[in-house]
Amino acid sequence: MSARCASNLAAAARRRAPPSRRRALRALRASRATAKAAAADDDDDDDAALTYADVAPRPPSSSVGGIGSRLDVSRAFTADIDPALTAATPQGRSLLDYVRLPAEEYNVLDADNVRPTGDGAFTVRAGVQKILFLEVEPVGVLRIVPTTNGCDQILEGAVMNDAKAARRGTPPNAIIASMNASLRDLKMRNRISAVPSPSSSGGGGGGGGGAEAIKCQIDVAGTFTEGPFAAAGGDRLNGLLSWCLGAVMPWFLGQLALDYGDWSAGKPRGRRSVDVGAVAGEIIGGARRGTLPPGVREVETEASML
Repeated sequence: MSARCASNLAAAARRRAPPSRRRALRALRASRATAKAAAADDDDDDDAALTYADVAPRPPSSSVGGIGSRLDVSRAFTADIDPALTAATPQGRSLLDYVRLPAEEYNVLDADNVRPTGDGAFTVRAGVQKILFLEVEPVGVLRIVPTTNGCDQILEGAVMNDAKAARRGTPPNAIIASMNASLRDLKMRNRISAVPSPSSSGGGGGGGGGAEAIKCQIDVAGTFTEGPFAAAGGDRLNGLLSWCLGAVMPWFLGQLALDYGDWSAGKPRGRRSVDVGAVAGEIIGGARRGTLPPGVREVETEASML
């Protein structure tokens, strides 16, 4: 018997069934559909309430000892300063004086986004950034601790503000709330110092020629049990952060070296408009090529204090 014939016979049988039976069958189909819909809605979730864990893939290595992800990354770079520049530096304009400047006086930072909070601390706002469909404003509180040859900038706390929710007057996005849950466990130290240039005495760092350099070492650590950092997995998280530091730090040090040249000579250091897209392209392009700005080199890290 063909499928068409079987279908016709079934339809005829349904037409011959008593009306009461047809009503019962329709009621049964309706009840099954209702039960299926209720099961789909039983968790009371909606798209607005999704967390990062709901939407992010969970890699097999996302757990470290059953506690989440562990982060421990340190990178260090130096930027050479022209010896002729330091030789002509007037009193109070040495490289050591520069690296001890308050953070808001570094010309590579937007002074409008740096605010002292007292007790050697300041708040830095990175501006609104777009990440996929989110609009976030990273905000960090840093404490300054003087050292013998510079200063340590120690992260006291960080948060991602939901810029879109603030603008619309709506509750913060659940994914951003999940990010902030991770950030509670983040530790960071940025040590900026004036050191002998590694290029002195054949690169031995002895400073025999008197050349100086700005050194920057960033240590980042944390054990994450909540949010995207916990879900990412330790291997992925450490690899990604190490790559990011290796991309951004050389550019940052190159800018510091240029700014010191203007500051030491007493030149005007007016703010210049920055093409964020062009800067990002320059940073990422250099990282992909494995090239560093002139005078910038990676050096061995000191033991992390985190």
